[in-house]
Amino acid sequence: MGLAARTALAATLAWLIALALPWEIAQTYPYFAPLGAVVGSYSTVRSSVRNSARAVAAIVCGALVSLVVAELLGRDLLVVPLVVFLATLLAGWRLFADQGSWVLTVGLFVLVVGVQHPVQYAVGYTVLTLLGGCVAVAVNTVLPSLPLAQSQDAVQRLATTLADQLEDLAEGLRRDDPPGPQEWAERLRSVAPVRESLRRSREETEESVAGNVRALRHVETVRQQHVTGVALENLAVRVEELTELLVESLTPRDAEVALPAGLRWPTADVLGALAAVLREREDDDATRTALRTALQRLSAAESTAKFSTERDRQSAGAVVTALRRCLGALDVRTPADTDDAEVVAPTPWLRPDPDLPRRSGLRLPTPGRWRARRNRRSRD
Repeated sequence: MGLAARTALAATLAWLIALALPWEIAQTYPYFAPLGAVVGSYSTVRSSVRNSARAVAAIVCGALVSLVVAELLGRDLLVVPLVVFLATLLAGWRLFADQGSWVLTVGLFVLVVGVQHPVQYAVGYTVLTLLGGCVAVAVNTVLPSLPLAQSQDAVQRLATTLADQLEDLAEGLRRDDPPGPQEWAERLRSVAPVRESLRRSREETEESVAGNVRALRHVETVRQQHVTGVALENLAVRVEELTELLVESLTPRDAEVALPAGLRWPTADVLGALAAVLREREDDDATRTALRTALQRLSAAESTAKFSTERDRQSAGAVVTALRRCLGALDVRTPADTDDAEVVAPTPWLRPDPDLPRRSGLRLPTPGRWRARRNRRSRD
């Protein structure tokens, strides 16, 4: 809703400004100004500037291709396919990113629509589109967006998806007969799309901080969402690996089950405790203590369990290690720095971005800086 309102406002202002300009080009092609405002309207100030610049560069490139080819070859039948061919090649240039289609569009428009006054048409297209893009950037600067609610929803959605996945696995482990391959396939749900959605939402929120005066009041919220989002992304990778391990370990093979019955219930308890931690909106020491206690019981059970083959022992050990990595992924600190014996550092492990404050233009404290400040105050 906010983006739609800002886009409509920017297009209206650009149209009024173009109509008020005394230039002949503006009076002839005023509609290019609101078009530029629409092209430059994005959810953040930085993305508006970036995409407006790319669109104008693509428009200039397309206009030049059309003008040069028409000047060299005239306007016979071969000009259109040649302009389309060259513009399509240039549209794939990485400099233009997702604005590359404007090279082809403007190249054709200058050649066909602006046939009577191609230079005037190309200049009007470029200048007035740039004007509209500047208006869109100005509107976004004055009325910046900060999609905190969208980012928080993405965080909650991934946490809920992971918790559901873990509880489904726990339910399968508690059955007397482990599920067969088809049943496990039905229980599996991919968390990759939800994780990718969280990553995009988190990056958009962090990008919206740049040039956003409103963000000064929400620095702590943005920081918390960044740290929580990174931790959940790390955990999502670990849960996917754990799911694959459990499916492999619990699929009947030659009338044997790799994970003994004595380990299935303790493993299910750890999965349930991990799901409970994910469903908690705030950090709860009780749920995290219950998770560590359940993991300690599983480790003790795994060390004393009887296995029919060495491969089964390795499979059970891999499950326990994967659960320890899940515990390590929950902590935003480097797992190697903790003295918790149950934590194993997940690999790879994405750390919260320490350069975020400098890139955004705001002093957005990172956990390490906060601890350093707290330690200095305590020493003073």
